[in-house]
Amino acid sequence: MPGETFDIYRAYAPFYDGSGQIRFAVLFASYLLGDILPRHPIAGRRALDLACGTGTLALILADAGWSVIGVDRSPAMIAIARSRAQSVDAALRPHFVEADMRWLWQNSMRAEHGDSTEALQRGSFDLVTCTYDSLNYMLTEEDLAACFSTAAEALTSEGLFVADMNTRHFLEHDWGEVEIIERPGFIQVSRSHFDPETACSTMRLIGFVGDDESGYERFEEIHIERAYPPEAVASLIGAASLTVEAVYDCFTTQPIGERTQRIAWVARKRSSL
Repeated sequence: MPGETFDIYRAYAPFYDGSGQIRFAVLFASYLLGDILPRHPIAGRRALDLACGTGTLALILADAGWSVIGVDRSPAMIAIARSRAQSVDAALRPHFVEADMRWLWQNSMRAEHGDSTEALQRGSFDLVTCTYDSLNYMLTEEDLAACFSTAAEALTSEGLFVADMNTRHFLEHDWGEVEIIERPGFIQVSRSHFDPETACSTMRLIGFVGDDESGYERFEEIHIERAYPPEAVASLIGAASLTVEAVYDCFTTQPIGERTQRIAWVARKRSSL
């Protein structure tokens, strides 16, 4: 519901990039700029990155000459994104907004310096992105539809929405049950379970921060992702005044198949004319 403030990344955010998660954003940026946009061109270079996390994709786009705003509901992630942006030239610096992508214009929004509502105008973005299976965290069709509506409202006429989602095949069969990540000063242990009835995968993440001399501090987070049939996603996208232009096996330009792990959705805002 609007106004939710619970932050599942509160403890994990400082270790998010260091645990290797940053690699996905770098890979997706290359895919977006090198494969998707040449095949699905847009007129301008103003982008909105929904669920931007620590801001890697937004920063890469800004470095490539885009005007970018990143949005995330996690105060901890937004704080890191804003800190990283300080090293970027002011003329290229992306802005980061703390807000829920389901109710972008209804939320109380905070940017680097005060209110950012003037920068977040409906119908002003040529590109809207939502990556790293962020949409799988939407556990109801109503919430997923709200995200698509946000993207459609943000886009200019003929603007492009690009997003990815994990498939049921991946969540049920390919996502490892147990994963252990070790970095200097940080240990992460995660265990996942897929429920066929709800099509949801629940991951329990336990982290240990510290060192052998002073000891370690433990934290725990729960992450739940839901898989949706591609037909249902396409229907919800279409209901949001967006037209699906392509459904790719992510990081390729090939069609999806039974064993596709991640789908890249490319949809265009329908002209108001």
